[in-house]
Parts: sequence; structure tokens; C-alpha cells
Amino acid sequence: MQFACWDTVLLLRVPNCSELPPWLTQFLESGDDVVKVTASFGVADKRKLQRSFNWDFDAKAVHTSYWDIAELAAAREIPQGMLKMAHHFEIPFQKRKDVGASDWESAGHKGLTAEQREYAANDAFFQLYLLGRLLQVPPLPEKKLLDSWDAISQKMEVSLKRVDNAEYYNKFMALRDVIRDAVDVLSRALGSDGCTNINELKQFKSVQAALKSMAPVQLNAHFLRQNSDVFVCFFRDGTLRVRLQSSESDEDVDGTETAEQDDATFLEKVQESLAAYRHPTGKKRKLGEPLWVPARAILTRAQVERFEKSPENSSIETSYDSEDGMLLRLARHPRAPDDLEYMDEHISKLSRNLDIDVEDAKQRLKSDEKFMQFWSLIRSVEVNSEEERAISRNLGARTQILADAHHLAKRLSSEVPEVSWQEAREGLEKVPWYRHLLGVYLSEGGDRNQDFEECFAAIVRVWPDVQSVQAKRKAKRAVNLPSAAGRPLLIRCHVGNSNS
Repeated sequence: MQFACWDTVLLLRVPNCSELPPWLTQFLESGDDVVKVTASFGVADKRKLQRSFNWDFDAKAVHTSYWDIAELAAAREIPQGMLKMAHHFEIPFQKRKDVGASDWESAGHKGLTAEQREYAANDAFFQLYLLGRLLQVPPLPEKKLLDSWDAISQKMEVSLKRVDNAEYYNKFMALRDVIRDAVDVLSRALGSDGCTNINELKQFKSVQAALKSMAPVQLNAHFLRQNSDVFVCFFRDGTLRVRLQSSESDEDVDGTETAEQDDATFLEKVQESLAAYRHPTGKKRKLGEPLWVPARAILTRAQVERFEKSPENSSIETSYDSEDGMLLRLARHPRAPDDLEYMDEHISKLSRNLDIDVEDAKQRLKSDEKFMQFWSLIRSVEVNSEEERAISRNLGARTQILADAHHLAKRLSSEVPEVSWQEAREGLEKVPWYRHLLGVYLSEGGDRNQDFEECFAAIVRVWPDVQSVQAKRKAKRAVNLPSAAGRPLLIRCHVGNSNS
């Protein structure tokens, strides 16, 4: 509980108290000779006094001795709330959100910090100080209230202390710039519907870094509303959403440059922008799969209009969404590998391995849905990139599976009539042991070892129940090694292809 007069503030700690001290009840129940000033004192405060201390305000207080600055402000059409009132009278006082949200409960044992004491004292002191400013605005109150203020006003002015708020102000403005950029980027992302929310902002990497370095400034609804010249806040589906003011998001700094470019140059620029685009939340795309990108995320309004009028470009796919408007997707990376060269390479490899003609090898590859899926992604990634290498490995795996399926089908034909290479391929894909061996072979290279032969033999034995095939158990051996203390140390390890 906080009480202030003209030059002193009393902070009364009341944890675990079931009744108020007699001197305090005497003060609260005093008559009109003691003017008591409150701020938005209402039903909740009265209930708290009744529940915690069994003190009934309505029954025991002299109501005419209490004056509420919120009621006085409302009567004068002045914004209610101490901060709003203070700004209205151009006497802002420091009210740090980080201190207000700090741990006050445990302070009963270790005492309030200096920041907490100052925070609590300011609340009570400025509550009284704002009364004086309100009394100077018509309608003028009764004389006894004016006389009370005149008696203490000069002493209160002396008690005011100016603080250097430059550090907080600079951090506030710096965070404002970071948040503005983040809102701009997130509001242009696919599915954003032109806005974002506080949770998404706090997950944005540049915002996370800024919040760590700019304490005690915090990102919350109050911060966004304090910057209403930049941000527009509104509720949608129960969530506070935020977007930039239209003047902040609709700038077209490249309008002149765009108009001067020929269609080919302009479309090349759009293609490069799509290639460089990364989802603002760091969301990873599937291997090589190009993202649908809202046109507004990479183009200004003038550029979107220019793109709509440009001739069709086979390297850029377009679509439309009711929320995100025009969507763009990269069909071919500006520096994509040669997809036809990849196809020819794997056709030639399969033809040699199986001793079949090129056309047959081509048909087998094109009939393999997974091979064609990976091959279609080659044109949307950059040459020599990690994504190209990953796709290349998958294409190699699919080609090897087709070769192994061909050989397995031939072996099965002597045991089980009419097993096609397609059926053999489906069977191989269901055997974890085979998939493991294939992965090791493709990553390490070298010759195919005896394990492959044993795996194929196991598949032939149980066909078509291939899911019952189990990997061969590795033998174990013990190795005695001298320890640092000279005592033998027994190590048991698996022997085989594993690295253990």
C-alpha cells in the first residue's frame, strides 16, 4: 500500500496481514479535515480491502473526504489513466514496465529493490501531483480542495527530480525501427494477410537480438500503441494483430527505375529476387521445393502492376490467393544446373549397368515417380549448392534402386515366376536393411560388399514377405586395452560397417 504527502511517501508492506494497523484505519476513516486522493479507486479495490483486511470502505469511510483524479479528469474531458494524464499536462514521469512486471511477492523476505521502491513511490506521489494540475482546469472545485493544494504545491515542486531519459529514449527508438522492419517483412509473407502478431515478432531473429540488447524497453501491446504513427493495432480472431500504417508500407522507391527497365531486365530482377527470398520466420522448405511468395514481399505496387503486364516467363509461375493476392514461384533458378544433362547421365548409367538400350533405360527412369520428382527440382536450385548435391544423391539412389530391382527380379524368376522389376523395386523399398546398405554405399563409395549379396539372398528366401527380412547380426569381440592405472579395460564393440 502506498501513501504520499507533499514530501514523503510511505510504502506499507502487507503480505500475510489479516487486519490493518489502528493508526491506518484511523487515517482512512478520518473526516473532511483530511483530503484523501485516489486514482481509479473502485469496486475491485474495495473488495480487496474487505477480503484481505476485513475493512469495509462503504461502511466506514467518509466518502466526501475522498477525491478520485480519474473522476476529476473525466469531468474535464481529459484522458484517464496516470500516464495519459501526465502526457496531457506535458509532465511525463518515468514508469518502467520491466520494474512493474518484476517479482514483488518475494520482496517480503528480502525487501524491495531500489527500483521497486522508486516505482511504487512515484505512483503515489504523482497521483497527488496530478490532482493539482486537474484543479487548474475548469470546472473549479470547492474552495477547501483548492486551499489544500495551495498549501502543498510549492513543496511538491521542490520534490520533483529530473532524470536523464536519453538512454531509454534511444533504445526505444532503435527498437521501434527494428520492429517496423520486422512487421514489414512478416506482413508480406505467405498467409500473413498483410499483418502479423506479437508472438511472430518475438520469434523474428533481428527482434530477438534487439530485445536482448535494449532492455528495459519491451515489446508488447503498449509499445505498439505508443507508436501509433507507425503501427496499426487491431484484433482478429481473438489475437492482437499489427500492420504498418499505409504510408509506411506503400512506398515505391524503385518506381522510376522499374519504368526505365526493358521487360527482359525487369523479369530477370524478379527472378533473382525470388531466388534470394527466404521465409521471414526461418521456416525451412522441403528439399529443393520452390516457395510460393506473395508478390508484395519482393515487389512494390508499381512493380506488381508492371509484372502483370509483362509477357509470360517460363521461369516464373504465378497464382492468386484471396488473402495474399498475387503469388509467384520460381520455376527455374537463374543459375540452375542443366536438368537435361542430369537426365542423360542417369539414363546412360542405368543402360550400362543393366545392359539395356537407352530408350528402355529412359522409360524406366521416367516411370519412377520419385526419380522424376527429384529431377524436377533440379531446375529450381542453384548450381553447386548444397541443395543440388542433396538432389543429386537422391537421383543416384533412385537409379541404383532401379538397377538392383532389375537384378533381384532376375534372381526371383528362378524361384517365383513372373516377378517384374517394378514389383522387385517395391519390395526393396520395404527392407530397412537394404536401405541402410544403399545409404552407406552411396555415401562412402567403393565396391559393393558381401552384405548386399546376403541381403538379396534373404529377400529371395522370404519373398514376398520382405518386411520380415532382418539385418544380419554383427559378431562381437572383446579387446583388452591397458588403462591409465595399468588395469585392463574391457571394451565390447560391434564389428562390421558401423563406425562404433
